[in-house]
Amino acid sequence: MSTAKPVADPPSIEQQRLLVSRILSSALFRKSRKLATFLQFICEQQQMGKADSINEQRIGTEVFGRNEGYHMGEDSIVRSQARFLRIRLQEYFATEGKDEPIILTIPKGSYVPEFHYRELAPGAVQETVSISVPLVPSSTDHPPSPVGNGDSADVPSKKSHFWVYVAASVGVVVCLALGIGWWLRGEEHRHTGVPVEVRFWASIFDSNRTTILVPADSSLVLMDELIGNEITLSDYMNRKYRSTVPPPETSRIWNQLLTSQYTNVVDLRLVSALERLPEVDHSKTQVRFARDVSVSELKQNNVVLIGSTRANPWVDLFSSAGRFRVGYDSKTHTNLVENRNPGKGEQARYDEAADSADHLAYGVISYLPSLDGESSSLLIGGTSKAGTETAAEFLLSPRFITFLHTLDKGGALPHFEILLSAQNLNGNSYQRSVVCYHVL
Repeated sequence: MSTAKPVADPPSIEQQRLLVSRILSSALFRKSRKLATFLQFICEQQQMGKADSINEQRIGTEVFGRNEGYHMGEDSIVRSQARFLRIRLQEYFATEGKDEPIILTIPKGSYVPEFHYRELAPGAVQETVSISVPLVPSSTDHPPSPVGNGDSADVPSKKSHFWVYVAASVGVVVCLALGIGWWLRGEEHRHTGVPVEVRFWASIFDSNRTTILVPADSSLVLMDELIGNEITLSDYMNRKYRSTVPPPETSRIWNQLLTSQYTNVVDLRLVSALERLPEVDHSKTQVRFARDVSVSELKQNNVVLIGSTRANPWVDLFSSAGRFRVGYDSKTHTNLVENRNPGKGEQARYDEAADSADHLAYGVISYLPSLDGESSSLLIGGTSKAGTETAAEFLLSPRFITFLHTLDKGGALPHFEILLSAQNLNGNSYQRSVVCYHVL
């Protein structure tokens, strides 16, 4: 363990810059462009003698592209990213940077970086003594004992060599056993100290896999209305729907929908917010229109699917993994959430009530295994634009972090699904609440 010397004895500016360069080129920061930019900005300002100008408002505008004078009370982007940055720095100095002679910290309550020399903690071993133990005693190393007196203090006996050999062998076995035990228990302990929300997002944006973000194909809803039938996953997969003959008076609109890529502004806002998460590796993240992805891609990668089954048929690929399904009743022309195998006090079906006095909309968040079972994927949908907005806003709110804490046992999070309701006013949601959730 190491501690830091007082701030009054800082490293030189050149040493600081070299350290920052090594941190930014590390694997931990290469996959997090925003955190790297954040760190580089505050370090450059501090090294140019502008520490007094490093504040939340300036970081928000210079690093995160916020407008001048934006309301910091309503937009906590800098504070939340600073927390992730501190965690990422701690992780760097515990892993790739464990041998760095200088450490970099960002004290809580401040955004000004501090550089310190490392020093050994009191009582730490300051040098290593190498001891060589021969496995087989050598006559050239130790002459034979004189005949008659077997208690010579200067010459080790065969018996002492034997016990030294035994001790060395036992030490090797113990070290191997501890190493194997630590490796076997690594999965159990590797999450220790990592915030639950960081673990959640890191499982979606897995650094070892590509994550595909797929907003809804909003044209499908209009096409359903024109032909009077819902376009199924099978028809969407094999492009069979493209050969459907619409009513003659709608052929012009139909052809325009076939050649256009329409999606919802709520979906685009969600994609934009997700891409700003510190766990996102932009080199391994793709935004794809629903019509342009294939089954094989969705099977081999993590995915974030946005929208109901009617607007994003790929959602049905995950139907066997969860119990909620955001769908549509063509007979009653009602958007709804099916609740297959409802629990105690739950309904089997939740219908949107857009035309009633309640104006209720429903949203669903489903955290499910990836299609190949190797990682995790995320589905965010709603019975309408307001429903999807409800799910998206809850997903990115402190209430969602509180929810994750109720499931957290210190290791990998279990998969789950959440049903939310909200009041719907002119397509906008308010008064969100959790209706029920399932741990899968």
